[in-house]
Amino acid sequence: MRSDHRKPAAVCAVLAILAAIPACGGGHPAPDRRAKAHGRLYAMNRALRIGVKTDEPGIAFADATGTNLTGLDIDIAKQIAAALHDQPVFQPVVSSTREQMLRSQAVDLVIASYSISEERLTKIDFAGPYLIAGQDTLIRSDDTSITSIDALRNKITCGVIGSNSPTRLAVRFSGSENVANAWGKRHLKLLLGYGGCLPLLLNKTVDAVSTDDSILAGYANDPRYKGRVRLLGQRFPSHREKYGIGIAKGDPADVTLINATLRQMIGDGRWARIIRQNLGDSASLFLKPEDRPVPP
Repeated sequence: MRSDHRKPAAVCAVLAILAAIPACGGGHPAPDRRAKAHGRLYAMNRALRIGVKTDEPGIAFADATGTNLTGLDIDIAKQIAAALHDQPVFQPVVSSTREQMLRSQAVDLVIASYSISEERLTKIDFAGPYLIAGQDTLIRSDDTSITSIDALRNKITCGVIGSNSPTRLAVRFSGSENVANAWGKRHLKLLLGYGGCLPLLLNKTVDAVSTDDSILAGYANDPRYKGRVRLLGQRFPSHREKYGIGIAKGDPADVTLINATLRQMIGDGRWARIIRQNLGDSASLFLKPEDRPVPP
């Protein structure tokens, strides 16, 4: 059942943007302009379905029962759901299915370490960004042979199908975006999720895992792997991943509401608290002023 109790700050922000009304102070209720100021997600009378990862500690991770989800993306999703609807219903996605599930309407939003890119914007829309990450490398703690990004040229690196990270490696070391070229076939191990990469790293089937440092920081802080793996600490130069909230095309009002909610979270301190709670010792990497996201 849909509740009429909305987060007043988020509602006020989007009304001010779209309807050019005064701020909502003064003790007088704002006029009900939902039909004009809100889109289909806000107006619908069913659960809000959000696609999330389930195998990325610190970002989005499901416990052994599969029912308890924790992580940065999960906390962001709950805040967005509060602005759009009553309660979120989480549905698992992997990198290769995110756009498909949005475009087929299997989910309403995707919040799944989902980088905004020009190519993806031709298929879906994004709100955000809500986090800015860089590509780094996770290696075994006792490995002294990998001291730079270029050392990966002759190593075997694990990545995920549908992620941009393996493509970036292929371009750097072979000059081609084709991850299935001769270099890629020999030096890339591509799986459906990063959770599968960690056992391969520890048993030395692969030498490294390379992707967003936010995802890698979550694994490095996970009790199962802490002390056994470490971040190389070298971001790919001149590259940043801007995590956005995927939404099907044709709903600018809800995109505006989500962006207004993100701006409030960043301004009132909720965003920084979520980063610190989920990324622990590595949180400072993402709280630098130059990496502070600015949703439009």
